[in-house]
Formats: sequence, structure tokens, C-alpha cells
Amino acid sequence: MVRRRSRLLAGLATALALGVALPGVALPAHASPDAAPRHAEYDPPLEISIDALTPGLLPTSGPLVVSGTVTNVDLETWQRINLYPMFGSTAPAMTTEEELSSAVATDPEAEVGQRYTDDLAVRAEVDSLGPGESTDYTIRIPQRVLRLMFATPTTGVYWFGVHALGENADGRDKLADGRARTFLPYVAPGAGEPVDTAVVVPLRGRVAHSADGELGRTSWWEEALAPDGTLGGPLAFGAAGNTRPVTWLVDPALPDAVSQLAAGNPIREIAPVAPVDEPSESDSPSPSESQSDDAGEGGDDGAEVGGATLEPDSTLVRAAQTWLDKAGSVLPDDTVALLPYGDPDLAAAAHALPSLYDTARKHPSPTLAAWGIEGTPVVASRNGYLDAGAIENVDDDATVLLGEQMFGAEDYPDGPPVGGLVGSRPVVPTSTATAKGGPGPDRALAPVALRQRLLSEAAIRMIAAHRGRPAPIVDVLPSGIDAADASEFWSQLDPALVSLVSLPTITHTNDLAAGADGAGRQIDPDDLTYPEGQVAAQLDTSVFSEAGALIRAGRSLQSILGEGYTIGDTVVGEALAGTSYAMRDDSDAAPRLGRSRDWVTGQLDMVTLDAPQGVTLSSSSGSFNVAIANTLDHAVTVRIEAATDSEATIRAANPIVLAANSRSSVPISADMHGTGVHNVRLRLTDADGTPIGAEDELPIRSGQVGVVIWAIIGTGAGILFVAIGIRLVRRFRSRGQGSGPGEPGEVTA
Repeated sequence: MVRRRSRLLAGLATALALGVALPGVALPAHASPDAAPRHAEYDPPLEISIDALTPGLLPTSGPLVVSGTVTNVDLETWQRINLYPMFGSTAPAMTTEEELSSAVATDPEAEVGQRYTDDLAVRAEVDSLGPGESTDYTIRIPQRVLRLMFATPTTGVYWFGVHALGENADGRDKLADGRARTFLPYVAPGAGEPVDTAVVVPLRGRVAHSADGELGRTSWWEEALAPDGTLGGPLAFGAAGNTRPVTWLVDPALPDAVSQLAAGNPIREIAPVAPVDEPSESDSPSPSESQSDDAGEGGDDGAEVGGATLEPDSTLVRAAQTWLDKAGSVLPDDTVALLPYGDPDLAAAAHALPSLYDTARKHPSPTLAAWGIEGTPVVASRNGYLDAGAIENVDDDATVLLGEQMFGAEDYPDGPPVGGLVGSRPVVPTSTATAKGGPGPDRALAPVALRQRLLSEAAIRMIAAHRGRPAPIVDVLPSGIDAADASEFWSQLDPALVSLVSLPTITHTNDLAAGADGAGRQIDPDDLTYPEGQVAAQLDTSVFSEAGALIRAGRSLQSILGEGYTIGDTVVGEALAGTSYAMRDDSDAAPRLGRSRDWVTGQLDMVTLDAPQGVTLSSSSGSFNVAIANTLDHAVTVRIEAATDSEATIRAANPIVLAANSRSSVPISADMHGTGVHNVRLRLTDADGTPIGAEDELPIRSGQVGVVIWAIIGTGAGILFVAIGIRLVRRFRSRGQGSGPGEPGEVTA
């Protein structure tokens, strides 16, 4: 019988994927972009989820219990819905990576197993579901049925699923009206050692600042920080692990950004740091009290800015504070793997601005420092790809996380090396396939789907190890992880298959495998796979040009203000965040950094220099004065540096301290080693000699004027001496002519 199935046609599928309601049809609670099925072409009238599967392995004793929801996504009512278990027991167990990957791509309507309908007690029943309605189901599969379906199981991975058969106005047939599938691994007793497994939960986001330092896209932040958001979800998911080993992969810029939101998203300001024993006016248990009175001024318009400073009781402020409280209580007790500050695009940075890595690695995070977190340094892209330049630019002890897809079969026929090194850099492959989750058609990233995929990967590695030590698994979870059923993920990670450890434990184990000198484990970065598409996706060099200029400007501003300020760290942090992987598709990334740099240079331009129009020295050496003004509300310390030819030496009374809103006349000494006019350019610099913007040029004249003066003085002296000589001669002659017969020498009137 050919049965008509009324659908929403293309419209309903699109609406469900986008989370848009259609008239008269209620969307299921889980409908969201992240919840869209892997196989978009599969369009059943009933959608089934697997929200719990206990245990996670095919049990040798006790029942297997599966539960979830069934949702009517059709336009008509479905009745007498029966849900049956499906077992892939008729085919051999999957035992290789290739088989598992092929299974993930299998068409949802392909027959991968047999539906069990022989026992009416082993099913769930739903009387009726109207359009958009959902209901829960639970199927308990006793051991007798499992032994019947899996008479002689072998170590490996089997299919398992749930089929729904219902009735509509056209009647009923034996075709499944809804399907859900997952993997069900089995481990025979004594099959091998459990696999060391590190579950890595990423906390990364897009941190974009406006020209005045506010965080933009506040609506996105509000959604992301919610318990089911892209930042709140992973945090809640990892926290559900309780005492189990969890490794957090953290961009240090993220908690700092959330702290800014919790403080009301104030604009960037120059303010002195309060003494440790003297709390500042902004210190308060309540984030609302940390706002400045003028924090809402300035800022750009548009989607990238936050607008006015947030109200203390705003939803976003509360969400940010809740997230911080949760993170501050969870992260210090777990392992934290720290990315370079801002999560910069390392592949692009290695070519455009190599020094950025060192800057990002050393940049402090006040929020993490307040939590007492030092962390373990790591580098990891968002998709597992790093090129040779990025890897070789890692010049510290950071662990390099590389996706397994980078180790091609031609160069690595046995898979990624355990304990691999690039030089002295430890390399840890991550299981990219595992992070993609289950086979669908139900949600691939649902906690149960991710868990079963992980357990299946462990079974495959156990088989490949041939009773030896299996290669470890590093499972970096996707950011779209659903935390609603996180406890299901953690509770059924069977110790027979996986041994949960931290990432540093795996790194240490790999180091031991590599040996003392890493001989035989060296990885040639040029042998790694880095597709052309990844090169094209990298951030443009203009982003790094602007970031470098912003960093230099921020450091100069910090330098002239002194150690009592942190504005330099603030600006550098914003520049680093602006080079993040998250900016790869952002055409405004470079201009936004440029607007922030304009703000910094505007502050630097408030310190000015004014030299005289010209100076004439009375000799080859002399001095003159220049005027310096500081219109900032803060004291600054600057230097005057001169640029001139080799025949002139210019010195200033450096360093020069200017009080807030003050002017000063600074003496400049000049030594001329040649005659003529010397053009001198004076510029203000910071303590390191970096120009801060203010400069002036003047001519200095010397040499010829001094020679004329000395010639005149010499000529005058010569005439004077000649005149004296003539006068003396005349006087002696006069005495001789005046002598008579009287006494010799007698002079008469």
C-alpha cells in the first residue's frame, strides 16, 4: 500500500532547522539550529530522540533501557504509535575506523538492523500525537531478548536504534514513520586495557570590542551565556562531570570579557590602579556598583557595539554574573588548558605577525588570576588544523593539539603517532571524528550520541592495539554541546572501555613513549595535511597590521602613564582578541581594530610638543627651550628624542615628567660640529624610545656668526695694541726733545 504522508513540505523542514514557528504548528522544545539532524534530506512525520541509554555497552547481565521523546512534525494527527528497538545484530560488529566512518554517513532509511516486534512488552505505545506535540517514551529490553538478538557477540560496535510505526488517515504499513540510531559497542571479557581518554570542554567565544572598548553584540552574549547557549552549555556540560576528570580548553580572553559584561559593559577608561589595601570605588560584590558614571558615553552604533552601559539588573548582567560564579567554582578544581590570549589565528599570525604568539601567551588574565588558575599552555585551532609555520612558531612548552585528519594515510599508514614531537614540541592528536557525534538522523551532538561515538572509538582502538596499550583519545567536544542531558554522557562512560584522565596525563604518557630525545617520533610539519581551503580561510594580513599597530600604541600609552595604570594591558588584550579564529568570516575585523587604535592615538595626541621657529647660536654650542603640554587628566613621563645630521648633537633633559593638565618649558642643548644650518626634528617618545605622535622641526644656525664676531674682536684688539705702541713711542720722543743744560731728565713746563 502506498500511503500519502502529509508534510510541511520544504517549509516545515526549513522552519524546524531555523527554529521558526508555522501557524498552527508548535515546534518541539529541542528545535534549534544545533539540533537540526545530520541528514537534512530525511523528512519523517515523526522525529525520535535517544536521550538516555543505560548502560552504554551491550550488557552481559541486566536490561538495556532506552528513553527519549517522539515528536509529530507532520500537519496531521498520528495515532496508535508503537516504538520498537532496532538491533544491528545480523551483521558482523564494526571493528575499524573506516567502518565506523562509513556507518555515520549511512542513509537513515537504509536497513542496518532488524526491528524487534515479537514481544509486546518490549516496546512503547503512544495513543495519539497532534501536529507539533511531543511525548516521552521508555523501552526496557530484558537480557533474554538481548541474548536472543546477540547470541555470539564479538568485541566491536553494533547498530542500535528505535523505530516508530504509526497510523494516519491513510492507514498503517510496516515502513518506519520515524527513526533514531546510535552505536552500541561490546567488549568481550579480557579484550584489552581500557583506553586513556581526555574529555576536553572548550570555552571559546567571539570577543569583539567597539572603538571605546565596549563589547559588541550584547544580544548574542545574552543567548550564549544562557545554560543552553554556546558558552553556558559547555560550562554546564563539563560541570556535570562532578568529580570525573575534565579538561577545560579556555581562551583567557573569554572570562575577562564576561567579567566586563558582569560589570555593566563599561567603556574603556584611563584609571589608576587602586592600592591592594585600599579598594577602589568600583570594587563591590555587586557588578552593578562597578560601573562608572560616564561608562555609557561614546561607543559606535550598529551590531558590533553594546550601546549604552548595561543596567545593573539587566538580563545580560545577571547571566554574566551567573556564568562567572559557575566557572569560578568549577574550573579551579579541574585541569585548565590555556590557549594563547584571544585565541588568535595562529596559522595566519605565523606569517603576518610572528611576535603575536609570544605576546598572546604572556598576556595576563585578571579573572583567571583571581580564581587562582595558572593552567597548562596549549595551542589548538577550532577545527584541528595548524600549518607548519604555526607549529614551528610555538617557542614555549605548549602542547600542540592537532586533529587526526592532518595525519594522512600516505605518510601515516598506521595512524597518528603516539608521543609525536615537532622538535621539542609535544604533539597530541585529537579525535575529530569522535567530536562529530552520532550517525543520526536524530541529533548528532546530543550527549548520548556523543558518548556512544566515544565508546565506539575506544572499542575500535582496543581492537587495534591487539591486547597492547591502545592509543589514547583526546575528545574535544563541540561548542554546540547540549547540556540538558549531560549527566547521561558522564554516567555511562564505562570503565571497561575508557579510563578518564586529564590532558596533561596523556601528554606525559606520550612523552614517555617518545623517549628521552624523541628519536623516531619526530614529525615533519611539511608531511601534515593542510588543505588549500584552510589557507584561504585564514585571517587577512591587514588584521594583523592593525593589531600590531594597536598593540604598539597601547604599550606606549601604558609607558607614559607608568606602572600605576593597566590601560596598556586592556588595549593589548582587545588587539589579541581581534585576531581570533572567530574573526575569520568578519570583514570588519581590521577596521574595528583601526577604530580602537584611533582612540589610543587620540589619548597620546593629548601630549604635545612645540619648538621655536628657529634657533641661532652665538657659538658652536648653546641651548634653547621647547614647550611641552599634557592635557590628559593624568601625569605622564616622556622623552624628547632628536633626529639630525651627523654634525649636530642635540640633548634633552630626559626623562620629562608632566603633571596632569600642565605645561613645561624644557631646555635643549645643542653642539654643532660644522658651520651652516642644521635641520633638527624633535619628537616625543615613551620610555623605550617609541614615538608617541607629537613632533616638531626647526633649523639651528651656528658657526659663521661666531667667526665674524671673533674676527672683529681680534681686529679691534690689534688696532688697540698698535695705538698703544704709537702713543708710547711719541711719549718717549717728547721727553727727549724737552731736556736742557739743567739736570738730566728734568722736565720743564
